[in-house]
Amino acid sequence: MSVADPSGANKRRLKRWYLVMYLRVFDEDTGELLGHIVDINKEGIRLVSDKPIPLNQTFRLWVDVPKENAPRQRIHLKVESLWSGRDINPDFYATGFRIYNIGTQELLQLQLLIEEFKF
Repeated sequence: MSVADPSGANKRRLKRWYLVMYLRVFDEDTGELLGHIVDINKEGIRLVSDKPIPLNQTFRLWVDVPKENAPRQRIHLKVESLWSGRDINPDFYATGFRIYNIGTQELLQLQLLIEEFKF
């Protein structure tokens, strides 16, 4: 596993929002829980997982978004894994993803998600 820039801070143009709730993220192709979103912006996410995630690969993901007094919502994203390494807690891995080919509806959902869960 290669670690280019675990924080991504050197290249980041947009502010990342830390979430008050770690949202579950699933691989759309396998249905497997990949991990939980730790921080997010409209161009990328940082995910914490139990096991390493391969680098430079494209994934189709869905984010499980709980809603108070409403059915859960799913946000579908296409992402590429850019960097990975041990998390602050060495029992976990942190992986940075770039979001791409995001549609208007998904972008709106992502912006609403950030507003609802950021701190």
